Amino acid sequence: MKQFLTTFLAVILAQILLLFLVGFGFMLIVGVAMVGAGGGDVAVPAQATLVQEIPSSYFEYTPPLQLPLPKKQPTQTMILENLEKAGRDGRIAQVVLKIAPPMVGWGKLQELRRQVARLRQTGTPVYAYADFFTQKGLYLASACDSVFLSPRGMCWLTGLMSERYYFKELADRIGIDFQVSQIREYKSAAEMVQRTDMSPAVRENAEWVLEDLYQELLTTVADDQGLATEEVENWLDVALFDPEEATERGIIDGALFWEELEARLAGTDEELATVRGLDYSNVSRAQVDLSGPRVAVVHGQGMITAGESGWASPLGVSMGDETMIEALEQALEDERIEGVLLRLDTPGGLGLASDRIGRTVERVAREKPVVISSVDLNASGGYMISYRCSTIVALPNSVVGSIGSIAARGSMAELSEKLGVSWDRVTVGPHATILSPVLPLTEEEFARFEEVHEEDYQDWLAGISEYRSMTTAQIEGLAGGRVFTGRQALGNGLIDDLGGFQDALAILKQQAGIDPGEEVTYLHL
Repeated sequence: MKQFLTTFLAVILAQILLLFLVGFGFMLIVGVAMVGAGGGDVAVPAQATLVQEIPSSYFEYTPPLQLPLPKKQPTQTMILENLEKAGRDGRIAQVVLKIAPPMVGWGKLQELRRQVARLRQTGTPVYAYADFFTQKGLYLASACDSVFLSPRGMCWLTGLMSERYYFKELADRIGIDFQVSQIREYKSAAEMVQRTDMSPAVRENAEWVLEDLYQELLTTVADDQGLATEEVENWLDVALFDPEEATERGIIDGALFWEELEARLAGTDEELATVRGLDYSNVSRAQVDLSGPRVAVVHGQGMITAGESGWASPLGVSMGDETMIEALEQALEDERIEGVLLRLDTPGGLGLASDRIGRTVERVAREKPVVISSVDLNASGGYMISYRCSTIVALPNSVVGSIGSIAARGSMAELSEKLGVSWDRVTVGPHATILSPVLPLTEEEFARFEEVHEEDYQDWLAGISEYRSMTTAQIEGLAGGRVFTGRQALGNGLIDDLGGFQDALAILKQQAGIDPGEEVTYLHL
């Protein structure tokens, strides 16, 4: 029956992907950026300024795909490691973050803030520069020593919003009828084809997540600036500032063109000696005395699918179960590897693929310590991967949970009629038409499907209950598709600790018997 469910869901997914691809595929393919692997030596001048670009949108780690599109881009891992190396590299005198308006999640930004704080503790000054600040950009920038904005720039502090799209009316107009099995009311993705707006449950969930992130924004920026949270909230009441107003209100430290900032940082030198972040990523950790026992850092990002990791149009980068299992097994079999740090940045995906990865994590954890490090998202199938691990770490701003399930089938009978496409068939057996893209399930078939769907869900709840030492009823109260920030997830017992990469690494080192002060060598998989 589970094989039937897997095949059934695969057909469903193919239909939904086809629908999206017609409307959005070309636009998304054109917009994707290739992220390549670095290589080669780089000359770092004495008393250099590391200019680390923070793009609007970027991956957690270089994905295993090669597209004939834009050149290598920074990743979260690259930026974190560059900032770590800069704190140990005597050639780096200061660091400038060139921040584009961030479109990544609050988790990534919070993790970067923590790395900036560690860098500043080494005595290395860190400055922020932008052409245009939003509240996310300011949230990151306020962790730095000084914040500068282009005189031609703008500062927009507009508050937080969760906006979703629905295409039920589109499906109705073109003639696709969806049958949806939704577990349960908080599993918001199911509503795209069922409703034209948010249900009360989904709206409630979005509100509690946004409220937590909003309070984090206010308190963090206020603490950085030495202000009361009411003053930061007043900024958001005004919302839009030009550089002069932003300086007067203390939002930024000044308005400078990039060339003027370079001249200021150069001091008495004729020219500022700089090294770009992309170039500096080619400096190995060993070159700055950051090496020691080996730990594997396994990166899982994007929609979880069957097969190899790559690109799943139109959904973007994908986490294939075969690729992940191979990486985890490599870490298990390599005797030099002391432990595994599993980085997850995923909204979920195919349940069977998630379960396969999770079982491999469980097998590795029986022989070597495995610590989960959640980035922006560790939801749905991501949590299915995580719960069997003894230690789950998430950033306070990470989004965690979404323990629930969706199965939907689109019947294209009406669309076929509108297009002038007719269907005919020969069947043998009582339910031969279940996988037909045209005929809907009968009431009996859909009831049986929902029954099997529910059984799988209850198995998942029982597994989480066992590993998290909670009752099934307690897990049910946190499941049903509910999502939480990392702070909320910790309070609810879904994770074990709060923190980013370095915090998860400290836990892994402790479990692996590595001295806390000892540096490590990363094997990225």
